[in-house]
Amino acid sequence: MQSHHTRSEHRQSLVSNRNYKIWGQTISQLAKTPRKLEKPRAEYSDLEIAGFVLQEHRDDVVRLWEAFTTAREDVARYLMDPKRESMVYLLGFHLANQARLSAVLDRAEFRHKLLSQLSAADAVHLLDLGCGSGALSLLTAQELWSYREQLDITWEMVDKSQSFLDMAALGIKLLKEDAKPVLRRQKLDEFLSREVAAGPKDGLVWYQLGYVWNEVSRHAKTTQLLLRLLGSGLQKGQRVITILEPASQDLAREAMELRDRLVEMGYKMLYPCPHSQGCPMLESKRDWCYSEAVWDRPPLVKKVDRILKIDRARIGVSAYVFVSPDLIEDGHVKLGKEGSIVVGRPVEKASRDPLLETKSYLLCAPEVSIDKVKASRFKVELLRGQIYRDMPDIERKPKAPEGAPRPLQKPRNPGAVKRAPRGSKKSRPD
Repeated sequence: MQSHHTRSEHRQSLVSNRNYKIWGQTISQLAKTPRKLEKPRAEYSDLEIAGFVLQEHRDDVVRLWEAFTTAREDVARYLMDPKRESMVYLLGFHLANQARLSAVLDRAEFRHKLLSQLSAADAVHLLDLGCGSGALSLLTAQELWSYREQLDITWEMVDKSQSFLDMAALGIKLLKEDAKPVLRRQKLDEFLSREVAAGPKDGLVWYQLGYVWNEVSRHAKTTQLLLRLLGSGLQKGQRVITILEPASQDLAREAMELRDRLVEMGYKMLYPCPHSQGCPMLESKRDWCYSEAVWDRPPLVKKVDRILKIDRARIGVSAYVFVSPDLIEDGHVKLGKEGSIVVGRPVEKASRDPLLETKSYLLCAPEVSIDKVKASRFKVELLRGQIYRDMPDIERKPKAPEGAPRPLQKPRNPGAVKRAPRGSKKSRPD
């Protein structure tokens, strides 16, 4: 298992080599044999097969990306058959979503020791609502196991698509061979109705809500059922919630409103907020909260980005982590580092003198206020979601002493031979 015991707020290796390989294995085992193989399939690695599969589905990846970014509320109108849709999602979005959650869990661990403390539990039940490819639950399990491999983790995966459930189950099996995930092929309101009627589960339950709320919030019945499930779980205790939503203004503000409802219900904020009170950013309609991370993209993710004509070296997500108060009161989660959180970077007017240019940060303070501070343009840039603190200057090359000779400039075309004037003999270069 990959170990992350030296946590920081900024780690670029957000997707482990193991997760990358499991992703390649899942594609290789579920996809049909690509048409353009020049050798027998067995002679290619899983990741090489994944590269060929990506090439065959490049138009579908673009199509799904456009559906997500231009009309997310009507995504169902733009999708393809279930098996193809699940494969395209796995190719284009699975690893990026793991990177987003990994950055969030890094910061929750850095501030509150969330993962290392919860890994000491007897067992953790991951309840993934609208699981899709299983990206979030796979990542969460590996992160917990990086602290204690003996931790007993169980999965319950809920999705209306059997293709997605099969994909998620295969990923779990590749991560842990003897795992027996429970698969629920149901619409979310049907599953929630049954769960609410049955009463809350015993033990430590970690709810995963990955890109679900933007769909649920449009259906009053499903919204009420989900809130009832989370509310009854809060009364039972030992609950964790992770929420990931798109970073766009409208959908992020909807997630902010859900955040306030859960805080009013009694859940405690671990990430990103420095307090468990109402969100002060909701007071201004033009503001919205989301997190950013920079990551080392695996080679095939870079290939996806070239297909989409985007650069996801920096990724955004509207993300939250909540826990039930008993986990804090009983010492299972320790509230740690406090401080103002970077929630924005307003654009400042450019100065006439570039050396005097400044940049600003919007900060969400523990005192439940939004503050604005300025930082030197030579300070290391902070990302949304990080704790604001004094940062070191960016290293700059020292200036040459006054009067020192200027370094020779390289010619624009070093290989070019200077032409001799007409009428003179051409000289060879030394």
